[in-house]
Amino acid sequence: KVHSNRGSMEVPALDFLGAEQWKWFQTALANSHARVNIIVSGLQVHPDRFPNDGNVVEEWSKFSEARDMLYDVILNSGVKSPLLISGDVHMSQFLRKDCMRSTDVQKWNDFENLKSHPPKRSLIEVTTSGMTHSWGTSFSSQPKHHTWPLWPYSYLVSRTFMTICHYVCPWNEIIIHKMGQQEASVGRVGIAGKQYYLGLNFAELEFDFNEQQEDISSDSGAVTVRVFGRNENEPPKLEARWTFDELSGSTNLPGMTAKVGDFASLGRSTSDWICVPYRGLPSALHYYAAIAVQFVAFCSLSFLPYIVMTAAFVVGRKKWRSKSK
Repeated sequence: KVHSNRGSMEVPALDFLGAEQWKWFQTALANSHARVNIIVSGLQVHPDRFPNDGNVVEEWSKFSEARDMLYDVILNSGVKSPLLISGDVHMSQFLRKDCMRSTDVQKWNDFENLKSHPPKRSLIEVTTSGMTHSWGTSFSSQPKHHTWPLWPYSYLVSRTFMTICHYVCPWNEIIIHKMGQQEASVGRVGIAGKQYYLGLNFAELEFDFNEQQEDISSDSGAVTVRVFGRNENEPPKLEARWTFDELSGSTNLPGMTAKVGDFASLGRSTSDWICVPYRGLPSALHYYAAIAVQFVAFCSLSFLPYIVMTAAFVVGRKKWRSKSK
């Protein structure tokens, strides 16, 4: 069992860790006195991707009760400046979820004063992978997709499909940086737009334990995350900075557009905390429209070689006929 504010929690039947590892993790957090705590997961934690099949996309959302327990263990521990690091998906993303206590959700949902700011905690996740192949090269690890004659088509399909997904899919946990705005949700540095990179990549974390803020009542440190591409001498592809105060929740991280109703719709009686994408839950229309676009894009890209060959044959035949006449 894992202890929570509501007593002992049973380890879910569908789980990644098992009772022994849960106990170790909870004990490790309880014993940590570090100013910043890096929590590494082989799989992504925040996303809820389609298709919802662990054989296609592995992530914590496939075992939702286990993920709820993970959020509870981290946030109930009181550990300072938690930062999630994940991989596996062969691209880099900066992700954010905002979390409210279950006891606060009902109170604020009844009041629903949207001009007020309900008490919440932000959890940042940095995903970085891979260094051998990626969606910007080819999603496949098979050598034939990285050599002639398949690599031009494989690279085109892989990058095009995932770029379309990032623009049409309701992945509201991906951080968006609007250039010109001092938006702390991306640490006030980095490129504009959605914070993702599809090429080969690796991440660097730089910790500043001495940085001084105007308000020094708590922790004045900061962490800067940089994601580099294949050439480490080039400028970083992604970059963001968060203060320890922002990661710990003692300083508000602005930018949340999720409504209290979003938290209420996901509320579970067994969870101490409810976490939702900081840009809110997507509508059903957006979700199903994105699935339709994904399907059309996948089919179009899959049949692209046949379409090109057929078009080339038709054009060539017309030219041959015109010359024969």
